[in-house]
Amino acid sequence: MNAVNTVTGYAGPGCPRCWTRLPDSVLGTGDVYCGTCGLDFAAELFVPPVQARAALPAPEAGTAAQCARHARNAAAAACERCGAFMCTLCRVKSDGLVLCAGCFDRLRAEGSLASARTTFRSWRTLGLHLSVLGLPLITFGVFIGPASIYASVRGIAQGRKDGDEGGLAGPILSLILGILVTGGGIFFALTMAGAFRPPGARR
Repeated sequence: MNAVNTVTGYAGPGCPRCWTRLPDSVLGTGDVYCGTCGLDFAAELFVPPVQARAALPAPEAGTAAQCARHARNAAAAACERCGAFMCTLCRVKSDGLVLCAGCFDRLRAEGSLASARTTFRSWRTLGLHLSVLGLPLITFGVFIGPASIYASVRGIAQGRKDGDEGGLAGPILSLILGILVTGGGIFFALTMAGAFRPPGARR
């Protein structure tokens, strides 16, 4: 047991009943008698073993290149972006490139790696939303309609690129609606232009 001093903290081994500090002379003798509370008990001096860590030998100079981040690891490849040597722990294969961890993080943050992207733009969904939105907002059809047509065409191309030929019904429908919205917007704009034409200019 350990005796604890409330002021200085740890005070050393103590009696398990009254926590009185045991003198160093009785430690390691086996049978111990506490002169304060009269308790007889057995106590053994415990010395924790010190585990020495074996130093790993560093790679010999000239035998192999060292990893830029782990000096004790031999390089397995070089980064195709920055040229830094890297071990198998640092090597990242993505989109046909062999990159170090730092370059992979930078390219992923820039959105340059398609396999690491977490966001996806669906042009077919955008085109359908614009075309449906343009129906009640026909007054803005000259703006919403062409945007819907553009997004629908991109959606058709995106579906063919991704091999989703069966999902072209939505983009085609939004393309038709986009054309109707555009025509309705043009008709509304011409009607409003005629309504505000001076009376003398009308025939």
